[in-house]
Amino acid sequence: MKTRLNLETAVGKIVDEVPRGRIFDSHFVINQLVKGFSDDYLSFAGTVGGGQTLPAHGQIGRAINKLDGRVIKRIGGAWSENIHETPSRCTCWQKV
Repeated sequence: MKTRLNLETAVGKIVDEVPRGRIFDSHFVINQLVKGFSDDYLSFAGTVGGGQTLPAHGQIGRAINKLDGRVIKRIGGAWSENIHETPSRCTCWQKV
């Protein structure tokens, strides 16, 4: 039986895989959560904001931001596709 990860652990595993010096955005992390931790993502998204993506993705962004200053550095905003394949604003970080 697969062990469920909490959100911070799953986000940390994804960020750990980003090469040093590379820039990534919250949409990248969310897409990696969906691909690599789908059960955890669905469980989390179902409990936050009644299953709506915006509140859940806001929580994911805050989980990424908790790593700011330790393993990543917030560098501003980006415009990239979300999980609905719609371009939208999101936050960018650089792996340090």
